[in-house]
Amino acid sequence: MKTGFWFHSLADPQPPNYTFVRCCTTGIFHPGSTKGTVSLYFYLPQDFDPKRRRYPVVVNFHGGGFTIGSATDDGRWASIVLKNTAAIFVSVEYRLAPEYAFPVAVEDGCDAVLHLAANCEEYGIDPRRIALSGFSAGANLAFTVPLMLNCWRNRTDSKDCPALSSYKIISIISLYPILDYRGDRASKRAACERPDKAIPSILTNLFDAAYMPDPSNISSPFASPAAAPSNMLIQALPGESIGLYCCQWDMLHAEGLAFAERLKSLGKKVEYETIPEAVHGFDKLPNPVTVDPKADQIYRKACVVLQQALGIETIEGF
Repeated sequence: MKTGFWFHSLADPQPPNYTFVRCCTTGIFHPGSTKGTVSLYFYLPQDFDPKRRRYPVVVNFHGGGFTIGSATDDGRWASIVLKNTAAIFVSVEYRLAPEYAFPVAVEDGCDAVLHLAANCEEYGIDPRRIALSGFSAGANLAFTVPLMLNCWRNRTDSKDCPALSSYKIISIISLYPILDYRGDRASKRAACERPDKAIPSILTNLFDAAYMPDPSNISSPFASPAAAPSNMLIQALPGESIGLYCCQWDMLHAEGLAFAERLKSLGKKVEYETIPEAVHGFDKLPNPVTVDPKADQIYRKACVVLQQALGIETIEGF
């Protein structure tokens, strides 16, 4: 996978390097989360000046079936976000399965958000303008992290954790997420439009066995947001800004479309799009010559959603 991303990074324009890395200590904001450390990769906008103003932040979660991948995998997305929103972009190096199975990745995402809120002055962040983004497994986290954070908030005295009352997630961008572990992969693969284009079963079986070794967890809303009760979705997810983008030839396409329709029925404003003739991870394919124009287009559409949520005028334009 690292070799594939190396080839992917060669095409012009090349993705930017991160500006700096900070370590986030986990297990301090909520007593039930798994203790450890998580690295946060910061990409800063060109005009960054924390003495002049506070910046919105896009907190990103990479893909890789919760078992592989790195916080630097989404450099091209970071570049588009920086150019079109002038927000700080922070990519989370959450801990991976099988060493850290469910729900550690979700907990790490929660701790990352709370760390940024608790240290907002140091980082120049406006904790009331937080957006989440993610791809594949990370796109799952873009939904499950706010669900778990809301649960923590409801169960924790704000005096014990001021960060829980200070953050606000105002937008979610989720690309080709896994949203429902209750359905078996074989059925999803058989039902999708192009089963021959789906992720091979040898990989999905390894991913699922590593991340979800206890089958009793598959119905948890922190694993399967599609299983969350409606009142939880209404309370935890932003009402005015959700961008959900699924791939036509992906086995996860149907559950993504169904989830988008359900969120709309609950009164959420959802920008949904099926990316035509696209496979899962289409935007990360190892092409060293050119960037997939569909990827560039969908990234820019997602940035329009972010611009509207963050109250930012178009910078580069779409």
